Amino acid sequence: MGAELRAALAIARKDIRTMFRYRIAVVGLVFNPLYQGVIPAFLFGASFAVAGRVTGLETTVGSGDLAGFIFLGGVISGLVAFSFWAMAFGLRMEMDNGTLEPSWLTPTRRDTLLLGRAIYAVALFLLSQAALFVVGIAFFGLRIDWSIVLALPALGMALAAMVGVAYMVAAVVLLMREANFFVDTANFLFSVASGVAFPITLLPGAFQAVAILLPTTYAVDILRAYTIGTRPLLDLTLEHVVLLGLTLLLFPVGRAAFNAADRRLRVTGGIGQH
Repeated sequence: MGAELRAALAIARKDIRTMFRYRIAVVGLVFNPLYQGVIPAFLFGASFAVAGRVTGLETTVGSGDLAGFIFLGGVISGLVAFSFWAMAFGLRMEMDNGTLEPSWLTPTRRDTLLLGRAIYAVALFLLSQAALFVVGIAFFGLRIDWSIVLALPALGMALAAMVGVAYMVAAVVLLMREANFFVDTANFLFSVASGVAFPITLLPGAFQAVAILLPTTYAVDILRAYTIGTRPLLDLTLEHVVLLGLTLLLFPVGRAAFNAADRRLRVTGGIGQH
């Protein structure tokens, strides 16, 4: 285990050093959740304000704090994006660079290669969230108090659960080879179904059924309930229990799916086709 952990940390250091060779790309990654999701959603919601109050949001979730609602949703949206792109799709980047097959030939476990990218993704996620909160507080009236720390255990569980999801998506990336469209679509639908930009109670019934199966739905609900006082979907204790259960399920299932894809590639020789 110690050797695998050192290997994962080495992979993370390598990816971080490579990324910071391209500083403009780093800026794009850090601010991507802002200009692609958070700011457009905030401006769209603000356009429906009546005398400065977002009455529809207040009626639906019990809080009219639009900035808090949207920016806290941006936290989970960023977590989803980095799980799908920095972790799972990172294998596609290895394919494009021609380094995937040599990496596969090392003694390191295959799932450790993805775990190293998970550590790298967490570093980028934390950097992007710092930028998110600085911009929100400075320009959009975002107010954050100490109560946000109560949601940290839920965020930790959601992070572990999303590593499991990333393992599953990475398995698809390996088997599909050209998985750009799949990752992009899955990332968008996952974020939408989690309710990062609006309450999931506004989703069609079929989407609501999907939403209650996602760990990020409970993570964002807990985060908002503690931080801005929104009305939770379920009792908060129950939401923590459900989130813990999903985490304990998704992580091993995701690793099993990834290892199954690896075994298939070893049998078929498919890794050489990348």
